[in-house]
Amino acid sequence: MKVKTRLSLFCSLIFSIVFAILAFSIYGLYYKNTEKSIYNNLDQTAHISALFYLEEDELSAKEFDKIKEQFEEIISDSYYQVYDKNNQIAYGLGSPDIPVLLLDKIRNVKHLSFKSNDYLCYGIFYEDNQGDFVVITKQNKSVLEEQANALLWILIPLFLTGVLAIILLSRWVANMAYRPFSEAITEVNNISTNDLNVQINSPQTKDELQDLIDTFNKLLSKISETVIIQKNFVKYVSHEFKTPLASMLGNIDLFSIKDRSPEEYKQLSEKLIQQIFQMEEILDTLIIISDLKKDDSDISETRIDELIWEIIEKLKGVHPKSKILVDINISPEDEAIMLVNIDRTQLLIALFNLIENAVKYSGKEIVEITLSIKNEKLCLSITDKGIGIPKEKLNHISQPFYRADNTNEIQGSGIGLSLALRIFDKNNIKYDIKSEINVGTRIQVYLNN
Repeated sequence: MKVKTRLSLFCSLIFSIVFAILAFSIYGLYYKNTEKSIYNNLDQTAHISALFYLEEDELSAKEFDKIKEQFEEIISDSYYQVYDKNNQIAYGLGSPDIPVLLLDKIRNVKHLSFKSNDYLCYGIFYEDNQGDFVVITKQNKSVLEEQANALLWILIPLFLTGVLAIILLSRWVANMAYRPFSEAITEVNNISTNDLNVQINSPQTKDELQDLIDTFNKLLSKISETVIIQKNFVKYVSHEFKTPLASMLGNIDLFSIKDRSPEEYKQLSEKLIQQIFQMEEILDTLIIISDLKKDDSDISETRIDELIWEIIEKLKGVHPKSKILVDINISPEDEAIMLVNIDRTQLLIALFNLIENAVKYSGKEIVEITLSIKNEKLCLSITDKGIGIPKEKLNHISQPFYRADNTNEIQGSGIGLSLALRIFDKNNIKYDIKSEINVGTRIQVYLNN
């Protein structure tokens, strides 16, 4: 059963029950109030009858005429009986008789409403100079039943019409409430596996549906990122492995042409070993990116300034024209703050990529590396005067293989910065990145967390 059908069914059932309770309550209240009104009229008739038969000798002619007029006006719709102290009918209809026990009860309580056979009855005890009497007035139950039945025949069609209206309105409300779900389902069904870089329109309803759609949009973004990574992964691997593999094959082919001296074979083996180590480093990088390499590596105490000089030495071999200025603003008594407990290899990879990016995108400009203390933490600042990162692209720089539009003329795979940031995140290292087009980029890394 669909949600909107179940919602419509539940709403119809609940409101129908409420409507039925209201209808029965109205019928019951009407029946009770009508019965009470009849008893009040019978009470009035009993007093008029008593005055008419028992007070004629004590009233003036004018007063009696008025009583007589009232008696004749109301007595046509009611029956009456006046019993004397011997329980004999002195005035009124002779049947049906009222039981003696009931007459005695009326004498005790003075006023009594009761039912007898097909009549609603009301009795009063009336004391007069002629004696003590019990006056009984009656009205056929059919009067009450006719009025109650008339109301019942009004309520039944209203109830059925109301239930039908409730069903239709519940269905309409369910369709209205379910419409955002239907639209979301349609949008999801229209998503193509060839283009996952889409978002479902949020209904902005500030409810669970919006939370669900927002969560699904986040999932779509993650899936889209994963698909992009998968598409670029083969390109990156082939690019990174192609150079050392080609070099290895070239050297082996060259050596296979003729016999070589032991010294030449030794040189070849050293080159092959170096290239194998290079491939191993690439593989380690890929493992870190894919999060297959967990935090089970050895954590050692690493001195940051020594690591920086090591990175600069390596960069000189790759970028011999690079200009790097190092400024250490830490007093000798605070040198201990430069010692951090972290996986040295991962930190080396992260800082190497950051500094290499600064050098690569700065051209001939100077890259400034500063070590200082901020908020009792070691702050490593890397500042370049390069092409910068567009403001709207800063949120995407942590995505592997992502490159801003202004980097197309500079060779790169888009993995260095994302790899560095991923290493920082895995090791709970805070960082801050600020960049401006054609002005430069500054990355601050806060260690000793």
